[in-house]
Amino acid sequence: MKKLLKILLVIGILFAALLTAVVVTVGIRMGSQVKAFDRTGIDVSHVPDGVYTGHSETDLVKVEVKVSVSDGMIRDIEILKHECGKGLPANEIVKDMVRKNDVEVDAVSGATVSSEVIKDAVRNALRGA
Repeated sequence: MKKLLKILLVIGILFAALLTAVVVTVGIRMGSQVKAFDRTGIDVSHVPDGVYTGHSETDLVKVEVKVSVSDGMIRDIEILKHECGKGLPANEIVKDMVRKNDVEVDAVSGATVSSEVIKDAVRNALRGA
């Protein structure tokens, strides 16, 4: 019986170590993906009136947005798709973007990666104008 418990303990420790390695690897990879986003500023006053769609993603977060622009102002940002783990609170970031008429707003605490992916999708939409 003691031998079986030792074997189960070793298996449990190995499983925990493997799980930790996977989580750390994915976190590092996603951080690199977010750092690679083009953060070149966009002057919304030069964006023609219209409705534009944008997309951005990392390994674990995928976002599609629809951005409405008129008279040099962001009038509305609709999140069409946001696939994520616990990043749904980041959806609130679009309110700040519309209010400030700027993509570069603070990330939502606790949903930083999702916030950055949403901002990148909006940038991509506005670049497609």
